[in-house]
Amino acid sequence: MRKTKNFSDLDSVHAKQLQVLNFVREKDNCTRTEIAEALDIDKKTVSTLVRDLSNKLLIESAGYKDSQVGRRQEILRLNGAHSNFIGIDLGATHVIGILVNLRGEVVDRVYFEIRPQLPVKLILEQMKTVCQTLIKSQRATAEIPSIGLCVPGFVNPDTGISVIAENIPGWRDVRIREIFEQEQGKPVYVEDCSRAAGFAERWLGEGKQAKDFLTLDLGYGIGMSLFLNRELYTGSGYKAGEIGHSVVKLDGTECTCGKRGCLETVASGRGIARQAASGIAEKRSELLERLTHGKCETVTAHDVAIAASMNDEYSVALLREAGRYIGAATANAVNLLDPQLLILGGGLVNAGSILIDSIKESLKQYTMMGIAEDIEIRVSKLGVDSSALGIALIAMDRIFCP
Repeated sequence: MRKTKNFSDLDSVHAKQLQVLNFVREKDNCTRTEIAEALDIDKKTVSTLVRDLSNKLLIESAGYKDSQVGRRQEILRLNGAHSNFIGIDLGATHVIGILVNLRGEVVDRVYFEIRPQLPVKLILEQMKTVCQTLIKSQRATAEIPSIGLCVPGFVNPDTGISVIAENIPGWRDVRIREIFEQEQGKPVYVEDCSRAAGFAERWLGEGKQAKDFLTLDLGYGIGMSLFLNRELYTGSGYKAGEIGHSVVKLDGTECTCGKRGCLETVASGRGIARQAASGIAEKRSELLERLTHGKCETVTAHDVAIAASMNDEYSVALLREAGRYIGAATANAVNLLDPQLLILGGGLVNAGSILIDSIKESLKQYTMMGIAEDIEIRVSKLGVDSSALGIALIAMDRIFCP
């Protein structure tokens, strides 16, 4: 039987309780003594705050740890059973929906493949179907107070309007928050896919211990998120992170944004597939031609990765060139921002070591001496669900920042 909570009670979580709650969230597992020392609050007050948060079902015991002096200390953590949250990620080729608990653990997942060029109305209907499936999930363990939606391109989280998604034809000024709030009757939070992926890295992934970091979102398109002092940087108009539309090849191929030579034209999943299609038509890869049965228009970056793993020289060259351009573009961002960590994420990292090694080599080549030696590079472990997970965490944030 699910425990029912009145979420208006969150208004009664006062500032000191929020301090403790957010410390427990940040540290995942901690003791009352650690809370008291970190927040400079006396132990008696901490015990009272912990009791109040436990009564609100926000934190729970995770067992005990031995102490050198005195009795064993209780370990505290967030109570996953407090609530569930939905995160839905719209990509150019998929809709991913996940249901998470308050600890960010995945409770249920729904995946839909979609074809590029689908009408906006059909895409929205598929997103609604995913959302409704998760709301009715038999795996849900608690009430679902809010929903998160992330979409590619320019998004205004304040208005809930998806301004433009360059890789989805006809997607302009979609009032996505309004549409889903009317449909579901719950608060809806909207963000860009790449920033959502970065949010997931910040709380559950490779960026959890980092103060300043960049996350590259390498997929059908290419995006980036930036965290400064552990806070997401969005830019003055919520447009920060469009590294995919930085020009890397003067007078190159025309991009969906209208410019020429953008990074996405040569190094995104779509850009790699476009070049592979030309290669098949020009008989430059017999293996790719066999994989696609000669239908060059159906080739994907995944096909190129498969062919490269089978030592197809043309495919290996495509991935190396893509990595070279990604590394050069990222070097510009690294030289400008000097982050301590770069996280490589998105579905394209599944192309493997050929692409990743090329990115690292190029990054080292084009990053200034002294900066290149300091930055750490990691590959995300969150997989293709990172954006859906991140937007679910953003929907959850009202509990920690009401």
